[in-house]
Amino acid sequence: MAELKIQVVGEGLGFTLPKEVVEQLHIQDGDTIRLDKLPHGGYRLANLDDKLSEQMELIEGYMHEEDA
Repeated sequence: MAELKIQVVGEGLGFTLPKEVVEQLHIQDGDTIRLDKLPHGGYRLANLDDKLSEQMELIEGYMHEEDA
């Protein structure tokens, strides 16, 4: 778990990612990341170019269809 401090950035809000999170997401300056809302109310931060992340999203969607 990483704690993130919210701060004013321009006219919005933002935060700085710790180095270990940046390394785990395999991101660098200029990359785009995605904030996914999970079915149970949580959120997941993912590298937009991460194929594994896309595959997991498809699997999670399929699993929830099976529960219905």
